[in-house]
Amino acid sequence: MSMRMVNLALGLLLLATATAAAPLVFHADTPVARNLARDFSEVWQEHGAALMADLLPAGAIVDTIHCLVLPSDSFKQYFGDRLPDWGVGVAMPPGKLVAVDYEQISTVGPGPATVFVHEMTHALLFQGAGEARLPTWLHEGAAMRASGEWRFTDTVAVALSGHVPSLGSLDGPFPRGGAGAQTAYRTSLAAVTYLESEHGPGAVPRIVASARRHGDFYRGFLTATGEEPSMFAHRFAARMRLRYGWVLLLFRWPTFFVILAVLFSVGAIRKIIITRRSLHDPDEPDDPHESGSFPS
Repeated sequence: MSMRMVNLALGLLLLATATAAAPLVFHADTPVARNLARDFSEVWQEHGAALMADLLPAGAIVDTIHCLVLPSDSFKQYFGDRLPDWGVGVAMPPGKLVAVDYEQISTVGPGPATVFVHEMTHALLFQGAGEARLPTWLHEGAAMRASGEWRFTDTVAVALSGHVPSLGSLDGPFPRGGAGAQTAYRTSLAAVTYLESEHGPGAVPRIVASARRHGDFYRGFLTATGEEPSMFAHRFAARMRLRYGWVLLLFRWPTFFVILAVLFSVGAIRKIIITRRSLHDPDEPDDPHESGSFPS
């Protein structure tokens, strides 16, 4: 969809945000949409420059990004065939257009500002990489990290799923189903986190810049990191098994019940000991902790 079509469809140019970050123009056609656009503008003024520095090489020139703040019917009309049913935001290559569904965006967990930053991250990566196509895991992992969509339990949840997706399987479109998509997003975040722990905190902008120069992600990754992408993917998978394999082992049903049985046995033995002591000396409290002292 061209920007001419967008402007004809929306009819109203709200405001342009001029900061040290990428120039950003909002389009909205209702009071609710305009209020949300103003909120997004404030977020961008506060965090846009830092986001660019985190994703793009120093001195990168970014074209104007247009942000459409749309009602659900328009959002679905323009982008419904590109997103799962629960999608409320989208960034379109080559990174000059993002859109959000302002009627549904408040119903999702992360919240409007988080969704906005997530989509702006995609836009910057599209522009930064130029003709080179970055794998989806890098896009989504970087977007989740930038927007703060992470908890330790997210990574543990990937381990508990019993199968960490390979990065090769996360190169293209993610699963459209909720559970599969959540696992894919969480795995992508873990991969970007591991990437920067292995190749330094500036790994993402170096890879983006190198991919742009070569016109190819794989050559760009090798040049920027000194490692083949396939080898990195292999090491990441091994790291996940080594670091979180114990979580899966712990919560497998047979192991889990054995651990519970042991804990119950220890508790029962402790209760018997306390009961015998109480019978031996009725003046002692049932639990030695209640008296402020500990058994010798």
